[in-house]
Amino acid sequence: MVAAATKWNPFIIALLGAAGGALGELSGYYAGYLGRRIAISESVVGYRRIEGWVKRYGVWAILLLAFQPVIPFDIGGLVAGAARMPLHIFLPVIFGGKFPKYVLLTYAGLG
Repeated sequence: MVAAATKWNPFIIALLGAAGGALGELSGYYAGYLGRRIAISESVVGYRRIEGWVKRYGVWAILLLAFQPVIPFDIGGLVAGAARMPLHIFLPVIFGGKFPKYVLLTYAGLG
């Protein structure tokens, strides 16, 4: 994204990156939604903790997970799918977490 932002508008690059990132999370979401017992091993590191966050805080936990750059979001998508979070809620929340993160990353990379 940073390389593209040097040539084109960083805001637009972040917007497109967030849209692509949100759509890319559908694979994890559907893996959790369609096959919780098959796709999610109980031994996955951090699964129980993230599951607890999603049960307790709902979309706010998903938004925070999508925004932060440290923990890979894949577990969050699996948990949201397994928790049967509606897709029409999941996608905008993911986008809402990824977009500001990508705006910050594109502009920070330009400096």
